[in-house]
Amino acid sequence: MSVYDETIVTVRALAARAARTENVLFCERRPLTSLEARLAGVDDLAKGLREIEDEALRALERVVEAEQGYETALEATEAVGADATNWLRAVMLARSIETVPAP
Repeated sequence: MSVYDETIVTVRALAARAARTENVLFCERRPLTSLEARLAGVDDLAKGLREIEDEALRALERVVEAEQGYETALEATEAVGADATNWLRAVMLARSIETVPAP
């Protein structure tokens, strides 16, 4: 299995973990991100989601580091399926927002 294929399988599985019924809080049509859970004051959930998100981002990083580049990683985010894609986009946006300094 290629790094790309492994990434798709990994991200799909991680998105499914984030959407398990024990994580009953949902935002729109996807599981919460760790940032959303933290802002809602559900710190235990936020911590667990953060770990899942970290794994998904590391999977995308492996694609990039395998010299397949960012375009291939972005293609992988689309190839994982609509539910996982929406979750992963929300995760990446939340992580980006976290890095923006306050005015």
